Amino acid sequence: MTGTASDSERGSVNILALGYLVIALLAAVVLMAASSVYLEHKKLLSLADGAAASAADTFDVAGIGGAGQGAVVRLDDGRVQAASTEYLRRSPEAARMEGVRVLAASGSQDGRTARVTLQALARPPIVSAFLPDGIVLEASSTARARLMR
Repeated sequence: MTGTASDSERGSVNILALGYLVIALLAAVVLMAASSVYLEHKKLLSLADGAAASAADTFDVAGIGGAGQGAVVRLDDGRVQAASTEYLRRSPEAARMEGVRVLAASGSQDGRTARVTLQALARPPIVSAFLPDGIVLEASSTARARLMR
């Protein structure tokens, strides 16, 4: 009787196959959720880059530097904040994301670099049933103001 299964072994392959199928489906769901969060973070980082670049363009000319340095530019924290907020208000991509807001926006100590930090909420597919509050994402970017002739 070689090659035949006894009554006690019948059906155990089906259970094993079902177990592997469940594991594969769980792995696919986790991979899909992680990819979704990663893509949302990349979109938020792109928005932060645009907001920082927009804020860096709000500089004032503070004066003339010494010995061939040219004009000195200064960024005001209030203008950086306002420009970042306005950029998000006008951005179609920000309108498609949930809970996007400016977390922090300021100029640097030297007054030439705009720093912007954005926050948004990601809701990955399928997994969001287990995470009703979503996943909070943050992205920061800097842009330097530069005056050229």
